[in-house]
Amino acid sequence: MLSRKDLTLNILMVLAMLSWGLSWTNAKLVGQYGDAPLIMVWRFLLATISIAPILLFAKISFFIEKKNLLLIFFNSLFMVSYNYFYFRGTQVGLAGAGGVLVTTLNPVLTLLISTVIYNTRISKKDIFGLAFGLISGAFIIRIWELDINSLLQSGNLFFILASISWVCVTITTSNSKGKLSFMSYSFWSFAFAFILSIPLAHEQNLLSVFEFDWIFWINLLFLSCIAMSFGTSIYFLASSKLGPKQASAYIFLVPLTAMGFAMVLLLEHLHTSTLIGGVFGIYAVYLINK
Repeated sequence: MLSRKDLTLNILMVLAMLSWGLSWTNAKLVGQYGDAPLIMVWRFLLATISIAPILLFAKISFFIEKKNLLLIFFNSLFMVSYNYFYFRGTQVGLAGAGGVLVTTLNPVLTLLISTVIYNTRISKKDIFGLAFGLISGAFIIRIWELDINSLLQSGNLFFILASISWVCVTITTSNSKGKLSFMSYSFWSFAFAFILSIPLAHEQNLLSVFEFDWIFWINLLFLSCIAMSFGTSIYFLASSKLGPKQASAYIFLVPLTAMGFAMVLLLEHLHTSTLIGGVFGIYAVYLINK
């Protein structure tokens, strides 16, 4: 039976994955206003600003030891890489399909890479869980209707690179366990990512966002304050508490919500296979985390 702390973490992770699912639609919408580097700069800045009052209210120290700076730097670097490919992919591809591809690949790659790095064994339930996760993604994306040309032309190459980048975020974050508060880790990761993303936007007019309408700002604020400040911070907590394998397994929940929100808000088509894939995804999370 789950303890109260474990139950709370499970509930928070489900809510975080819901916010991530919606974020694919948000990213598709804000991507219509500006290029990826411009959106990234403002997303990281707003995420940093929004999480700072929480640290102050909870009286969590902003101080980080020098030995943790390199860990945070690399995590921020991988976050910048992920966000760049994430926004580029949603600008040229389908938000729902992209969400499925990234979130299906992520737990698989995380398990395989972390197994090699930490020299651990893959259990039978993990293999079955990953298999159900892959089947989930295949059903949701309707892989039988795709060919290699459509995969490359729909921006999915960016999504694959985004997935690899997020695997690096997950494994880096799992090494932060016991070294610093996950809230401090989040704050400085977002802050460093903001600084690192500025050079990428050197050709952009950073103040041009103030000319955009309320639709842009609502979606950007959700991406920054909810999907990143809340969703990503909770994911950092889970990665440090549960380890990369179990934390990344929750990402199998994202495809169904990503496709669902894309269908409602972007009018991307609904298929019965989406619901079937969603059931497989939920079962995959259960298997890997039981």
